[in-house]
Amino acid sequence: MNRTLGYVTPVRAYCSAGGIYMQAASGKVADALAAQYDKVYMCTRVVEGPPDSPAELPLAAKNIELIPQPFWRTSAGSLPHFFGIARAYLRTCRRSDVLFVRGMCPYIGVLYLCALMFRRPICHWIVGDPVALLQTSTRKGRLRDTFAWLYALQDRAVSRVGRWMTGGAFICNGRELARAYASPRTIATVSSTVEESDFSPRFDTCQGPSVRILFVGYIRPEKGIEYLLDAVSQLRHDGPWELEIVGPDQFPDYRRKLDGIVTARKIQNRVRWIGYVPFGEPLFDRMRAADLFVLPTLSEGTPHVLVEARACGLPCISTTVGGVPTTVTHGIDALLVPPKDSRALARAMQRVIRDADLRRALIRNGLASARLQTLGYFTEIVLRELEIKLDRGKPEVAQEIGPRA
Repeated sequence: MNRTLGYVTPVRAYCSAGGIYMQAASGKVADALAAQYDKVYMCTRVVEGPPDSPAELPLAAKNIELIPQPFWRTSAGSLPHFFGIARAYLRTCRRSDVLFVRGMCPYIGVLYLCALMFRRPICHWIVGDPVALLQTSTRKGRLRDTFAWLYALQDRAVSRVGRWMTGGAFICNGRELARAYASPRTIATVSSTVEESDFSPRFDTCQGPSVRILFVGYIRPEKGIEYLLDAVSQLRHDGPWELEIVGPDQFPDYRRKLDGIVTARKIQNRVRWIGYVPFGEPLFDRMRAADLFVLPTLSEGTPHVLVEARACGLPCISTTVGGVPTTVTHGIDALLVPPKDSRALARAMQRVIRDADLRRALIRNGLASARLQTLGYFTEIVLRELEIKLDRGKPEVAQEIGPRA
């Protein structure tokens, strides 16, 4: 292709022993795109030294070069670093033929102005909706949450103006986000880090002496874990069950609340807190050992974990929030219930456990639809938008590109 790509992301990179380490969801996309370009210039905040978490995985591509921004920890913490961040954006745009942007980056208007100045095609991956997220619960106090909400609103507005100025593209995780970022070049899709080699077909689950229910995600308020705990306590299943909760704690007060629910419902012997499990085979092994995957989330883009669980042959239940209805179809490859509805969640789990025909259909259809939501499909959509000529004649509606089951 003989072209260079600028990859701008707020996800931190660790530089250690000649390697670059990054969180898996961003790093695998970087590796996949790097295979299509001679050089990738990754513009992000950089930590010198080994990663402090096993969640950071080494990038495989050797043609990625870091363009470091001044280090910042939060969006508010980036505010004093305007000039350093702007210089990093300028360097990235000057060296790159095309630009790929992930998520909510600081001073996004400056990045779009740089892209306009250098006439660089730009594709902006909208990962999640912080506006909706901040409406699910109080996270850091009412005042700080209000400022965060206002910051998210201005980021959305500036991004939309920047896309209009540059004729760029938005790739949005789900149709709900695509409506919020509607433009002539807005695509609703499902992002994923799953590859074909990760698939583990199964015919059926729930055949063992105990039904193993699995949740995977961060332990934080918007994941709705309290509703899952309430739902499993209502199960009227003839045999024993156990709930395995995989993910790191991020909010101590929330974890204490969840522990209180477990004690009050007297299900201490049935709930296991596993903590963080590394992405890849360790996580997939947990999924392959489970019988049922449940995601009671209150706010999402298109959750990777729903693709991963179906790829591991798990029947899935989730809530109808964010981009989840773009990822799965109710009654076909998953069961969907309203958020914050423990009774509906319990009824859905009982249906899957008791109805073998439904369960096998969810597994079979889930595997088929997940095969159309792999990292390869997502990368193809990004490359298409980075390489096509601008077309200003398209209608102002969100589109969905890429096959779906």
